[in-house]
Amino acid sequence: MSKALRSGFTLALGGGGGRGWAHIGVARALDDVGLHPGLVVGTSMGAIVGAGIAAGVTPREMERLAGEISVMRLVGRRAHLALFDPRPLLERMAAILGDPLIEELPHPLAVSAFDLVAGRPAAITTGRLLDALERSIAVPLFFPPTAADGGVWCDAGPWEAVPVSLARSLSEKPVIGVWIDIPKPGLLASPPIAAVLRRVGGRLGTGGPADALNARRYLALLTTRWADPVHAEAPDLLIRPRLGLTMAWQFARVGRMVELGYRDAWEALGQAGLASRRHVA
Repeated sequence: MSKALRSGFTLALGGGGGRGWAHIGVARALDDVGLHPGLVVGTSMGAIVGAGIAAGVTPREMERLAGEISVMRLVGRRAHLALFDPRPLLERMAAILGDPLIEELPHPLAVSAFDLVAGRPAAITTGRLLDALERSIAVPLFFPPTAADGGVWCDAGPWEAVPVSLARSLSEKPVIGVWIDIPKPGLLASPPIAAVLRRVGGRLGTGGPADALNARRYLALLTTRWADPVHAEAPDLLIRPRLGLTMAWQFARVGRMVELGYRDAWEALGQAGLASRRHVA
């Protein structure tokens, strides 16, 4: 496997809020062993860090920038259909990256988002980067959904914790996946609970115009999609940092998350024969 990965691979980064800073540590470990992805596919926080990688920002520079940003202060105001507004955070990213198009980035990137109307994830590979990130980080009820291109878009993490299936649909290269969050419980897709969720979603979806992105329609779409089967495809190499009890909303723990991501990435790479088994700080 080590020979195959050294000849080229896709890096698939999952979501997880503040836990996602661990992706930076993983990126640093990959750099230290001379492994550079031919394609990055990211979901939610993984899409944000993936955007930095694709834009050519070094892991150490990403860690510095992340430490200077107070995410919760930036997103503190209320938004339509959600508790927080991500636009100030996205505007800060635009100031750092220059508001590029995805296809103009120095390295290939695909942003994963889930269309609640179509009931499927999609890989966004063209268009304005910040528009794609807004779709990908729309964690239901925390960041608002995005209505665009005939769909209602949100974080794809509950349907696939690490976007391995999308990565494989875009490239035949082996996939290194980074899993930092808890996936949707499989119990929700069990026949009795799925039937209840679909029935509740059907009732919520009645009584309003079908094309209006209102609270009832959004909750109807969300409830129905929670009943979909959990999709979990194994990568060729899985890196799963042990991040303890850190919660998704704890964005201030940048240094600690990066350290743990680096430590456990180095261990996984060592087990795969891609790095010295001795941890390097």
